[in-house]
Amino acid sequence: MMEAYRQMLSQYRKMTRKRKLHLPPLQSVMAALMLLTRDEPEHTLTLRELTLHAIDKGFGIGWSLLQGLLLERGGTSPSPSPPANIAGQLVGMSGVLQALVLYWREDAPDPNQLRKRLEIFAGQLESRGYRLPAYEIRTLLHLQFSAPPPGPVADRSPLSGLWQRKAAWEYALEALSQLTPKNSDSTSRLAWLLKLERYGAELTPLEQKHNKQGWSKGRAVALKRLYESADTLPWLVAQDRQVAQHIHYTSGYFYDNGRYQLDTESALPLLAGYPAVFWHDAPDIRIDIESGQVTLNLTEEDDHLTLKLSPAIHNDQYLVTRKETPTCLVVYPVSDEHRRIAAIVDKGLRIPVTAREKVLQSVSAIAPLLPVQTDLPELAAHIPHVPPDVKIYAHLLSLGEGLRLQLLVRPLENDAWFPPGRGSEVIKGEREGQAVQTRRELENERRKMHQVLHACPLLAETEQDNTEWQFTRTQDALEALTQLRSTDNQLLECVWPEGERLRLGGRRDMQSLTLNIRRQGEWFALSGALTLDDGRVLELRQLLTLLQESRGRFIRLGEQDWLALDNQLRQRLQQIALLAGNDGEDLTLNALTLPFMKALAGEAGHLTGDHDWHRQLHELEARENHHPKIPSTLQAELRDYQQEGFCWLSRLARWGVGACLADDMGLGKTLQALALLLERALGGPQLVVAPTSVTHNWLNESKRFAPALKMHDYRCCRSLPATGAFDVVVVSYGLLLQDAQTFTDQRWHSVVLDEAQVIKNAQTQRARTVTVLKADFRLALSGTPVENHLSELWSLFRFLNPGLLGSLKSFNQRFVSPAEQDDRLAAMTLKQLIKPFMLRRTKAQVLDELPPRTDVLHQIPMSNGERHWYEALRQQAVERLSNGDDISPLQVLTEITRLRRFCCNPSLVLDDVAPESSKLSACLAIISELRKNHHKTLVFSQFVDHLTLLRTALDGQGIAYQYLDGATSPAERQKRVSVFQAGEGDLFLISLKAGGTGLNLTAADYVIHLDPWWNPAVEDQASDRAHRMGQTHPVTVYRLVMEGTYRGADGCPAQPETTDGREFAGRE
Repeated sequence: MMEAYRQMLSQYRKMTRKRKLHLPPLQSVMAALMLLTRDEPEHTLTLRELTLHAIDKGFGIGWSLLQGLLLERGGTSPSPSPPANIAGQLVGMSGVLQALVLYWREDAPDPNQLRKRLEIFAGQLESRGYRLPAYEIRTLLHLQFSAPPPGPVADRSPLSGLWQRKAAWEYALEALSQLTPKNSDSTSRLAWLLKLERYGAELTPLEQKHNKQGWSKGRAVALKRLYESADTLPWLVAQDRQVAQHIHYTSGYFYDNGRYQLDTESALPLLAGYPAVFWHDAPDIRIDIESGQVTLNLTEEDDHLTLKLSPAIHNDQYLVTRKETPTCLVVYPVSDEHRRIAAIVDKGLRIPVTAREKVLQSVSAIAPLLPVQTDLPELAAHIPHVPPDVKIYAHLLSLGEGLRLQLLVRPLENDAWFPPGRGSEVIKGEREGQAVQTRRELENERRKMHQVLHACPLLAETEQDNTEWQFTRTQDALEALTQLRSTDNQLLECVWPEGERLRLGGRRDMQSLTLNIRRQGEWFALSGALTLDDGRVLELRQLLTLLQESRGRFIRLGEQDWLALDNQLRQRLQQIALLAGNDGEDLTLNALTLPFMKALAGEAGHLTGDHDWHRQLHELEARENHHPKIPSTLQAELRDYQQEGFCWLSRLARWGVGACLADDMGLGKTLQALALLLERALGGPQLVVAPTSVTHNWLNESKRFAPALKMHDYRCCRSLPATGAFDVVVVSYGLLLQDAQTFTDQRWHSVVLDEAQVIKNAQTQRARTVTVLKADFRLALSGTPVENHLSELWSLFRFLNPGLLGSLKSFNQRFVSPAEQDDRLAAMTLKQLIKPFMLRRTKAQVLDELPPRTDVLHQIPMSNGERHWYEALRQQAVERLSNGDDISPLQVLTEITRLRRFCCNPSLVLDDVAPESSKLSACLAIISELRKNHHKTLVFSQFVDHLTLLRTALDGQGIAYQYLDGATSPAERQKRVSVFQAGEGDLFLISLKAGGTGLNLTAADYVIHLDPWWNPAVEDQASDRAHRMGQTHPVTVYRLVMEGTYRGADGCPAQPETTDGREFAGRE
């Protein structure tokens, strides 16, 4: 018959050219009659599906009657009463089906009326020539009402015989026999995923398969399938089928085909004790569903009695759930009586103790409706007391890679769980079949809870939800578990679900680590091992791999098997992973990591090394104890921090490695470098590379402090003399690039890069050129070794100590990218790696050694364009002052002022044809370095239009500043001073005459004079705006002066001027 049905469906699809469809009314009746011929699961399932579709499409009342008949045969429910509109006219094959089903059901509400309707229907069919349908109706009249039988039809058996009606008890027995699986060895089962939400619960069925590994994760089972096939699936158990009875079908409208829904409130209590219920968000965690009873609690406190329901119930609730532990859910079915009681007692009904008798009468009256929990002696005196269990239990549950835990107490064994210090004080239960009660020590529970949180700081720091914590990160989960395990056993006990446990091995520290170091070419080869509690040995390389996979101080040894590392060991292992390269079986580290290796060796539990390792270690210790003497030819007294810097440089030079002196601006980096050049002068020629703007400073400082050095200004003679001892060549970066071959061919005893941040871009020709210089010792001087990006550090160290930071690609991967993502370990490791080769002191660190004020004359060389224009203007001034003997002082002052303004900025004199200002560039460079080191600066100029040019440049770079000149009102003047003192803006631009006196600007610790005044007293007054009472930091004053100009043209003060103009012929 099923094959005939499939052929009918196939032919109809071909006719309509539609794949997904159901049969129309007539064909549906014919198919239903064919499917009724056999009582087999496949036929029944198809017939149910066909019936649902016919009902949904409104094919007639007969289909609804048939659905009830099918439900009765399945034993799921008795056949419902026929609908009220059953008395309508019988029409067509739908009428035939309705008549047959009414016969099979035997529950027609009015037999006489049914007989009349059948006789009318039979007559209509005969009159219209429908002989076979009329035959079926006449047969029903004969069987039901003893009417004459119809005449026989050849090869025709009545349709009424398709269904053999049975008594209701026979259907019930058949249904009971199907409640257990037909095959006890079934490899499938139904699992339920439970999701608890704020407004209810949701159950999702899964079909799981059993294999060698256990039960599979399962695949979803459609509610429609359970609804239609619950009695035919052999692997369902009684509880599954009972739950399936609460699946309901809701018809849709228009294009909506309807849907199947499970009434979870009715179904969930049926799963009590079911072995395969799991959390929806943790499908590997089995949970126990337990049935609970709504209880009325009656307690006495002070002068009141309180009635309260447990758990609390809302008006619209039919089921209340309470998660007692992470793997135990208690469900409380709620009856109408419960809801009525809840409406009366609300959140707690307080009654005066004087009404005690009335309360007891009322409670006794409702006692049959629900259990009563009370501590009143009248009702509980006969129940024996037992001491409570006051220990706190940590219920632990693996949650994927994380952990869920809940802290609870259980006053009575095998009874309910409670949050510590909360809930009923008197608890009743059973012990060995006898009723018992106990009085909880609530205050003691709260105190013990506080002790647990103190012993487990991670719990105290982490947000909780009703004494429940959830750690999604594995490392956090293991840290919490470690702290719980270390808590006193008398205070806390850990409880795991059956078969669930995170195994955490004993803690390991640096003393557990053994290391071996040996020299391997230009590298150190490192190997080691860590022994575990069970005797297993982890090799160092394996340990690093496991640590990288675990990303924390807990490393995974196997499934649910972990090893705890203390923070020091974890940090050292991570640093080794960052610094080491791979070379066969061993890990290799650059020989320059010797200071790091020494620290590592001192911390390890056991270390072995070859002869070369011990020799290197001995030489390092000897260098650390080396205290060089300051050269006697140095004509300066070094401060303590400068002596320390010189000794540090001398030790690194003795080792033969590069050094970066990164002291704050104004702390004397040049002087410390000159002391080192003097110490190394006998070794051979030395080279100083500096920006053009500071080459003159090197020549002047060496002449002043180290006259024993033979300084060669490469600008003056672009060739290298026959250099030897005490020879020092000073060259700008620009000339070094132009004559690179000349400098790279020479072997230098020392190479010094001043303002070394200029090689920050490793791709520039400047950076590449200094890298190939041949030198016994390399020194970089920079107040800002890193200006914008960590990759600048790599370029600097490629010059100082090639190979220390690896390739640029690996440096970015190991240090730059992690540091940009706030990886503190990567940043700390990089700092430790470069610390032996970089020394930086700020003003704040050496505050006690600094004088209250330091004056620096900063000479700036002119560019070629500036020099040509300056000479032309000077000659023009000489010519003007040479024409005549009667030259007034005002004429001389006018010409000098013109030259001074040119030196300030050529744009102040030449307008559109002016070359770029070297002084402006130098000033902006100083400002940039000061801002990067978080200093505040006052900038003075006597020319307002000069300040205007500086303001334009600062605006272009987006640098904030304060400003005042003679046009600033007194009120605005005071406002700007106040906001600068409060920290708004790193710069204050001030007109010398407008702000040289009467201001208190102690927030600044640097002063820049763009164009020094004739009278030094005026400058001092301006500088004292910062260097005055209330200043807590030393003040550094920079005077910017153009190199090679007339002594009065750019502010060399305190020199009397002649009035005949002959001084213009001179140079300084």
